Amino acid sequence: MGDNVVAVKITEDNTLRNSKYVKGVQYLVENGVKQIPDVYIQPPHQLVNLTKFVRSNEIPVIDLAGLNDDSRSGVLAGIKNACDRWGFFQVINHGVPVRVVEQMMDVARRFHELPTEEKMVHYSAYPSEPHRFQTIFNLEKQTVLEWRDNLEQKCYPPPEDDNWLKNPIGYRDAAMDYSREVRKLAKVLLAAMSEGLNLSSDALEKCLGDEFTQIFLINYYPPCPNPELVLGVNSHSDRGALTVLLQDEIRGLEVFNEGNWFEVKPLANAFVINVGDETEVLSNGIYKSVAHRAIRKIGDVARITIASFCNPTLEAKIGPIAELTEVNPPLYKEHHFSDMVRYVRSRYYDGKSGLDNFKLPNKS
Repeated sequence: MGDNVVAVKITEDNTLRNSKYVKGVQYLVENGVKQIPDVYIQPPHQLVNLTKFVRSNEIPVIDLAGLNDDSRSGVLAGIKNACDRWGFFQVINHGVPVRVVEQMMDVARRFHELPTEEKMVHYSAYPSEPHRFQTIFNLEKQTVLEWRDNLEQKCYPPPEDDNWLKNPIGYRDAAMDYSREVRKLAKVLLAAMSEGLNLSSDALEKCLGDEFTQIFLINYYPPCPNPELVLGVNSHSDRGALTVLLQDEIRGLEVFNEGNWFEVKPLANAFVINVGDETEVLSNGIYKSVAHRAIRKIGDVARITIASFCNPTLEAKIGPIAELTEVNPPLYKEHHFSDMVRYVRSRYYDGKSGLDNFKLPNKS
């Protein structure tokens, strides 16, 4: 009963900032929670969606090794089709060393397994921090919480040495190596996606500012006593240009396409790639930024993912690329990426909200 009373108070008075829930869901699990507090229970319309038929892995898998041989044109066509049809695809033979991936996953797990007091040293509700432990996406707007904790780390421009975590040991070197390799991969993908639009290979990247920024989130989804009542991450689309996601072997990522949720089955030594809102704008709607979510399945093992967001600089002016509006009129109004960030932060995401603010009226 105590948790239920607190949950109602949080919802009505929006006092999340001063509640125990700021310490995160791993804190609840470590303290023996047997039934989730009401504040984590999704509303009925979300729970209906949770029981909706989820189709198995049909997300395209692209072998990037083909970019360097005679099959290059087929690989480029596959990437274009995936960006158009799905907004999501997985890549294998991507060039990121296995050692780098394993070291990053190791420090990710060790951070989230630290005592709560040590993680809370890095807690912040302010996105300007170079790194921060966070458990609630939006303290001012959110009324239903997600079953996850995460660590946010700014990677590019490179932070000063003091702005990397000192604990767990080895975090700085692992995170720097990982972010460097993922950045190389993102550049390869942006070039391929540009060529898929019949543009120069640097077309998309040039639109993101002098040097696109890079942030990663280490998401931690602990076991849940009532997984059928929660979401790890609510349905949303990513506001930036491109996301490179590393999954462990635990399932949980789902993508919405043509009225169905599709599970993205984890593949060994693969990355999940998804188109961001601003790339949909730049491509004038040819590439799709789609809704996706994370669910918490039954099981007693925590799930870990690392999402690397490749974003325009805040000053970058984003609009449909001119060559792509010669036949079809522009679908989105020009704006700075800071406008997108401000809009998304002003509300709590629930579905594909970011792009809606920048669509031009249909003149047909």
